[in-house]
Amino acid sequence: MIESLYGSDMLNTPKGFLLAYIIGVSFGWVLERAGFGSSRRLSAIFYFRDMTVLKVMFTAVITAMIGLIYCINLGIIDPAGLYYMPSVYGAQIAGGLIFGAGFVMGGWCPGTAAVGMASGKIDAFLFIVGSFAGSILFNESFSLIKPLYTMGDSGVSFAYSALGMSQPAFAFLFTLVAVACFWGSEYVERAVSGTGEYLGTPFLKAFSLALVSCAAMLFVFTGSAREASGEMDPGS
Repeated sequence: MIESLYGSDMLNTPKGFLLAYIIGVSFGWVLERAGFGSSRRLSAIFYFRDMTVLKVMFTAVITAMIGLIYCINLGIIDPAGLYYMPSVYGAQIAGGLIFGAGFVMGGWCPGTAAVGMASGKIDAFLFIVGSFAGSILFNESFSLIKPLYTMGDSGVSFAYSALGMSQPAFAFLFTLVAVACFWGSEYVERAVSGTGEYLGTPFLKAFSLALVSCAAMLFVFTGSAREASGEMDPGS
């Protein structure tokens, strides 16, 4: 079974820092190769000219979601070794709005700005400087905004539980939404900028079918795995 650094309390160790460095550099390289080292390409999603951001990030989310469910049920990953972000609705809604406004105006998010700065982009450097300034402002004004920081704190909660759905059903539905977004993105790109080169191609059809098939298999796989281990979860 894979033991995470978080689960083994090794995040603040030399091994943890080394792995974080390797993963961070690798992630940055992948972002740069995906074209996320350009603020023009990143901000193009807000004008519906280039939907690469949506397609790449949604693919990452769906792949991670399906992969984690399989790995947990196979006993490869211990769910107790994962960190689950608590739901704090007030803070997260406010933070999301601020983040979105900054993304629209600056053309960067913190991760892609680091990639841009490493590539020598001046606007990315200024964005990073602004991020540090914002962090300092947050720290100095924390006493004033502390009520917002904990507003709507619901602890760790899961979307499928809140919706009264089983985990496989939610994963399947979310995958269908992702596939619809992939196809919709190609339609939008073709209509707005004349691109959308994957629209109707064998690749997009095969990719969509693969995602939906993997998600559909969760209904059978998760139930069989839990029956075999004697750990059936009534909520799933």
